[in-house]
Amino acid sequence: MKFINKNASAIVGIVVFLAVLAGIFAVKKVFMSDETMAIYGTRLEDRKDVEISNSTKSKVEKKLSENASKVKVRIAGRIINVYVKANADTNLETAKSLGDKALEEFSNKEKKYYDIQILIENDKNTNQFPIIGYKHHSKDKITWTKDRVES
Repeated sequence: MKFINKNASAIVGIVVFLAVLAGIFAVKKVFMSDETMAIYGTRLEDRKDVEISNSTKSKVEKKLSENASKVKVRIAGRIINVYVKANADTNLETAKSLGDKALEEFSNKEKKYYDIQILIENDKNTNQFPIIGYKHHSKDKITWTKDRVES
C-alpha cells in the first residue's frame, strides 16, 4: 500500500497515457479503416482480363511518332493517357487524326474497358494547342476540346 500511495501520480499518469493511446488507435481505426487497401479499391479486379501489353503501347507510340517528336502512353487505373508533342507543321485537323490513329491500335475489348485521354501539344507556340481528346469506355468516338481561333 505504501508503494501505491508513494507513486500515485505516476500510476495515474501511466493509466491516462494508456487510455489516450487506446483512444488514438480507436479513432484511427474508425477514420482510416481502408488504409491498407489499394488506391482504387476493388474497381480494378477485372483488369487482368484486359491488360494493355507493352507491345500495344509501343505500337501506339510508333504509329503516332510519324507526326510527332515525342509520344508517351501511360496507364493509370482504367485510364489510358496518351501524351503527344506534335511536329511544328502539324495543323489542328492532323493533330485530331492522331487520336483516331491511336484508337486503331487498341482492341475493341480494351476500348470498351478503358477510358482514353489524349493530350496533344505542338512545338510551335499557337493558341490552338494544347488540345485534349477524351473517349469514355461506353462511347465510340473521341470528344475534343473546343477549337480555338489561331491568332
